[in-house]
Amino acid sequence: MKLLSNSNSNKTKDFFTKHKKVIVISGVAVLAVAATVGGVIANINNKVRSWEDKIYPGVHAYGVDLSGKTKEEAVTVLNDQLATLVNDKKITVTVGDKNFEIKYSDLGSTINADKTAEEAVAYGKAEGMFKKNSYIKDGVDTEVNTELTYDEAKLKEFEDKINTEVEVPAIDASISINYGEKHITPEVIGKKIDAEELHTKLVACIDPDPNKVETVSLELQDYSPKITAEALNKIDGILGSFSGSYTNDGTGRVTNMRLATGYINGTLLMPGDEFSYNKTIKDTTPENGYEKANTYVGSEVVPDYGGGVCQISTYLYRAVITSNIRSTIRYNHSMMVGYSEPSLDATVFEGDIDYRFVNTYDSPVYIEGYMSGSSITFNVYGNTSEKGNKTYELVNNVLEKYDYTTEYVDDPTLEEGKTRTKLNGAAGYKSEGYLITYENGVEVNRELISTDIYQPMNAIVLRGTKKVEAPKPEEKPTENAGGETPAQ
Repeated sequence: MKLLSNSNSNKTKDFFTKHKKVIVISGVAVLAVAATVGGVIANINNKVRSWEDKIYPGVHAYGVDLSGKTKEEAVTVLNDQLATLVNDKKITVTVGDKNFEIKYSDLGSTINADKTAEEAVAYGKAEGMFKKNSYIKDGVDTEVNTELTYDEAKLKEFEDKINTEVEVPAIDASISINYGEKHITPEVIGKKIDAEELHTKLVACIDPDPNKVETVSLELQDYSPKITAEALNKIDGILGSFSGSYTNDGTGRVTNMRLATGYINGTLLMPGDEFSYNKTIKDTTPENGYEKANTYVGSEVVPDYGGGVCQISTYLYRAVITSNIRSTIRYNHSMMVGYSEPSLDATVFEGDIDYRFVNTYDSPVYIEGYMSGSSITFNVYGNTSEKGNKTYELVNNVLEKYDYTTEYVDDPTLEEGKTRTKLNGAAGYKSEGYLITYENGVEVNRELISTDIYQPMNAIVLRGTKKVEAPKPEEKPTENAGGETPAQ
């Protein structure tokens, strides 16, 4: 280690002695500057802290000044000013020469003032102290956005109104066939807007900015109806047919059959359409013109409105099934009927039992039905090329027969010893229905369609119990004094 000499030590002492006053003065100056700077920083810090829960100057929400506001104050201002401006906004939709308007208030619009105020207060708070101070001193120039919500159901109502008012409905082509003569009325092309495009454009333009003008423009587009003349012209012949007899006795039964046949006549089914017999012939009520006639109710035969319509459904079933169209719903009668063999019928009952089928062809199907003389005829028309060289026949096969019994019922109004048949009996059956397919006249397939059970219907014979007094013997006339006989 090297030690300083005494001469060097004395020189150092002399230096500090000479400059002691200067050093003291400089130290005081440094401390003064430090104190001043510290005071300035403290002031800045206090100022910045005082703005921690306030929005910096120059922060706006769509032009609404939020400067110096607390969150709560900003929420109040936003709800009072911005919400009013937003709700007064309108959306204009132009379709051709028609204009439609809706105010945001009619959409049930609301702004998220709470979240907007939070973002406004938070703006710049992550910066350093001096940056924050500059924001406070010089202000900022920034906009905070808000969320806008609205009632989607009310928007949908507005869209539906536009769709309804601008649409020019298309009109289906129509067809009628009378005794084989076909007449087609062409379709009419409609005009409408693209509903999906309208919705997409409306949603995209909805904006809380009160200064933004919102307009939507759409063009009408042509559209074809479901049924066209081109499709109907594919109907070129009969796919299947059936005729059955009936007794034209002028009763309510005949009236009901005429009504049902009239409702069915002219039925058009596009590919995939389902036919419902009950819906087609309407409710069998007197209001619809139906009358009372005998019909099955359970195991009894009673008069009821619509009696006879099951004969029409049966004959229609025979025509449709021979067109190679299967049933989606079909029931047999509970007991045998006089107009059909087992498994060749189709019963219906309003509200409970229906006869239905679907057009499974690729072309339309048209049903012609009429009553003439003592017969009922149904023709099913379609595109005969789809059927090809095939024909179809519905046949039955009886598996079992159930004999009926005769019930005797005493009748006090009928003379003793006499009888009267109230209800004729009918045997019951278990049977099958088969659809036979012929190609060029040769059987190529036999398909089981149904297995049915018909309960026997017992005969009811009334047996007289009324007593009849024996006639008294005739008395001979007696002579009187004048020889006259009493008046006879």
